[in-house]
Amino acid sequence: MSERIHPIVEPIHTSFDGVGVELYLIRSERKIIVDAGTRQSPQRDILPRLKALDLTLSDLNMILNTHGHFDHTAGNGFLKEVSGARTGIHGEDAPFLSDPANCFDLYLAPVVKAIGSSVQEQESAFLEMMGPRSVPDRQLSGGDRIDCGGGVELKVLHLPGHTLGSVGYLWEEEGILFSGDSVVGLHVEGGKLPVILDLPTYKESLERLKEIDIRFLLCGHHYRGIRSPAGSARQGEEMVQYLEDSREFAERLDEAVTKRIPDVPEKSFMQVADLIISSLPRKWGFLPMTQVQRPLYSAQTIFFALNSYLNTTRPDDFKGRGHAD
Repeated sequence: MSERIHPIVEPIHTSFDGVGVELYLIRSERKIIVDAGTRQSPQRDILPRLKALDLTLSDLNMILNTHGHFDHTAGNGFLKEVSGARTGIHGEDAPFLSDPANCFDLYLAPVVKAIGSSVQEQESAFLEMMGPRSVPDRQLSGGDRIDCGGGVELKVLHLPGHTLGSVGYLWEEEGILFSGDSVVGLHVEGGKLPVILDLPTYKESLERLKEIDIRFLLCGHHYRGIRSPAGSARQGEEMVQYLEDSREFAERLDEAVTKRIPDVPEKSFMQVADLIISSLPRKWGFLPMTQVQRPLYSAQTIFFALNSYLNTTRPDDFKGRGHAD
């Protein structure tokens, strides 16, 4: 798909740790930015792009986060400081901003223990990347509408799965969905699994998208599909194929997790994780957990998928904690 999405929609490229992150500027009557990138993104990437459009950071009116992960939210603080822009995020993900330490305890600490890494080191790194605590100006819910001025209105679609508060922002008139990381395909290159905190709910979110008129899908990363190449902006048949690829991957991962449930009491988490990955088609390019760099977020996907079948109420209840032997 060409770089040009719409006369008033501009992609802004940023990155973290070699992975591209896509932000989107809506140049309506009010200037809206969908996601804010990392703490380095505002000055390094956003400001130069705005200057090329005869704008500056102070022209921003609103920051809409698609979810709470730091590569989409850590730039909020600086942008808000220099522009006064209001911030919005779904209520389920607002704690990533207001209480990141608790989010680490809930969603990452048990996974860190399962892979045999240092909780203290991982927590310090996580909190550094998240930046200072903040309270969003608006906690969004599915169905909310955001007036961007000039006749542009965005509808909030709650699409949990990647995180509990993941959303897409739908410009219904143009059929443009700013999906963030709500539709993750097969993730990016490098052998890691996509990050899915709640696999059953993610599958439901993908099914909901079948009922919505979408003509342009704008993702937060250059995700790859099974039969579609890596990209962040898709339309037409390419978009339809990517959505189908995402659904197929989710189903196959679910089947692989279910198949390995009997192994949980006898094997370590890392052993079970590698068995699950080995059950997926080799051509999809996923590497064993023990061979990928920084496996924490891939491990999170498998850890919580297993827990959804083990009927636990706390992540720490998972029986297969510990290193691979």
